[in-house]
Amino acid sequence: MTSLFVRLSLPLLLLFAASPGWAASISGRVASTQGSALEHVEVSVVQEDRSVFTGPQGEFEIADCQLPCLLLVRHPRFVEQVLELTEAPADALVVEMEAKQAVFERIDVTAAGGGGAASFAPLSVASTEIRVDEKAAPPTTLTELVEGVAGVAENGQPGLFQVYAIRGVSRHRVLTLIDGMQITGERRAGVATSFVDPLLMGAVDVLRGPASTYYGSGALGGVVQVFPKVFDGFELHTGWMGFADENYQAVGWGEDGWSLGFVRRDASDDEVADGSPQNTHFTQYSASLLKTWQRGDKTYEVLLMPSLGDDIGKPNTDFPDDRITNYPEEQHLLMKLGVRSDKGWSFHAYAHPNTLETEVLRPGSRINVIDNEAFDLGAHWQKEWSFGRSTTGRYGVDYFGRRGVSADEFERRFESGETSLLETLDGAEQDELAAFGSVRWSLGAATLQAGGRATWHQQSNTGFESQDDSAFTAFLGLVRPVGAGIELVANVGTGLRFPTLSERFFSGTTGRGGVIGNPNLDPEESTNLDVGLRWFGKRTYVAVQVFQLDVDDYIERIEIEPDLLTFVNLVSGTIEGFEIEGFHQLNDTWRLTWSGHILDGEDDDGGPLADISADRLQLGLRYDGERWGGNLQWQLRDAKDDPGSGEVALESANVVSASLSYEVSPGLDLVLRGRNLLDEVYLSSADDKSSAAPGRSVGLGLTWNR
Repeated sequence: MTSLFVRLSLPLLLLFAASPGWAASISGRVASTQGSALEHVEVSVVQEDRSVFTGPQGEFEIADCQLPCLLLVRHPRFVEQVLELTEAPADALVVEMEAKQAVFERIDVTAAGGGGAASFAPLSVASTEIRVDEKAAPPTTLTELVEGVAGVAENGQPGLFQVYAIRGVSRHRVLTLIDGMQITGERRAGVATSFVDPLLMGAVDVLRGPASTYYGSGALGGVVQVFPKVFDGFELHTGWMGFADENYQAVGWGEDGWSLGFVRRDASDDEVADGSPQNTHFTQYSASLLKTWQRGDKTYEVLLMPSLGDDIGKPNTDFPDDRITNYPEEQHLLMKLGVRSDKGWSFHAYAHPNTLETEVLRPGSRINVIDNEAFDLGAHWQKEWSFGRSTTGRYGVDYFGRRGVSADEFERRFESGETSLLETLDGAEQDELAAFGSVRWSLGAATLQAGGRATWHQQSNTGFESQDDSAFTAFLGLVRPVGAGIELVANVGTGLRFPTLSERFFSGTTGRGGVIGNPNLDPEESTNLDVGLRWFGKRTYVAVQVFQLDVDDYIERIEIEPDLLTFVNLVSGTIEGFEIEGFHQLNDTWRLTWSGHILDGEDDDGGPLADISADRLQLGLRYDGERWGGNLQWQLRDAKDDPGSGEVALESANVVSASLSYEVSPGLDLVLRGRNLLDEVYLSSADDKSSAAPGRSVGLGLTWNR
């Protein structure tokens, strides 16, 4: 309607504005209806055919505009406006723009709201924000939550500790953050972050592509950042799923800057779709305590997130005859103190003591118990600056360290009764210190951003020489509206990953078999180039991205002999891909969504790289009525006939999930949900020890808000 009005009224307004008058200089600010400053909004003087573009704070200035002055304000994501000024405004103009779709206000804006490391990533990088409270049913793990985003898929063995791949890169090559805190661990498969229950997550940002310049080592494939849920009022959640009798109970409360949440989740053993028994039992307790307050020009935040996992089973093809892997106990405590100043600087420091006990039973042969312990800590400081209206930037320092990293292994052989104790990680330490900076230019309609990071890295372990590494990474990004609601985005960047302490120094037993560390590993490096288009329509959003990722000195896990592995800088290779995501708003209550990717990865000799997920397309249909709600998702997974090292071929699969919700009374919602409704037999990843995914499962959930 607004666009039709503009087309009909513009000729008449132009005719009126053609008569001579006084000239005036006009300045102002453009913001969304939610108050967010809008950058590179085009403000045109229609009768003179000249334009200016808003700066990083939404500011603009037009000199010598002939009165009456006719301004056309437009941006790809927002409804364009026409302003007629018959006299010079006494104060700066404030122009509010309405988003074509409410979700458009969140695109390109991280859930962090502008503070900390989260807001360092440039607008050109492909990213997707997930609001957990918009899910009809909470998933069990973070992997289940992010799986289905374009370019993202499950990887490794299933279960509570399953990890994810981003653009065909997985394990320690993707970085997981919780509110700016780096999460790492000694599992060779990577960090699952399963100790934070999804019911304690408010939003999740999925950034795709190398991000080492913004976030440090380990972000070759991308970053998944979790932001804790801030409870408002009182909430109760309970639910049950048929598979493994999984059930959860949660309570949350928030008021006057306080937020407190607690979740218990439990599951038992069950059978998967092909009838094989699975080691899926676990009990987990998670909590969050958040306090924010303001004093003067500073905002303070304290965050505590404790977690306890008890008797966690690992499902795979080894169970139950060859090897039974359990994690008797997992403990985490995240502690963070942050401060953000209105003067443009922010700082946070955090600590993360954590332990993990692993029990590997070889029936009739032996049992191995591995105790892992570590104390992780970090700090981040950054300062924003500006130079004129068109140039802004940031600079800062990052530190991440590990202390007291240990891995004690106890072994008992049943036949002889012999026991042994091995300490392969004995007081190991790690330090990573980096300085970073970025500059952002508003060049007319375009926004250009560039930056770099210099990193020094050191690792040590008792009985080994310390290892020192250093590296430099950089990026260059571009965002430019090209008309008709379309934005062009382009990005080139480098990434790096230093070897983990376990890859270099750990030798012992894992759930996959024996492992021998390699202290002579070199860091992995990557170069990424991607180009994309985003179309913001009145009812439709479409984003496509093509990319190429070149990786050097890929650290690969190879088998020396049956059940014995080590790590080497095996190959260099290239990953190419295409991603698509978007939605179409059919009407006020129905929305159609889509996402998918095509990936291909080869080493320099033409062989397949590991961790490249099968091509997939996901379609969703969502209904949001006054009291009823529904969500239907169909995911088509293509076959994968070129498995990499440690992988098997995959057959195609159709996976259908659905949920139906009903508001019983104000604040009380009942949800019926189902997973794998076609009872498809398929593997969630190509890992050669991956067991079949759970078959058809239905469940109920109840939520009460006050």
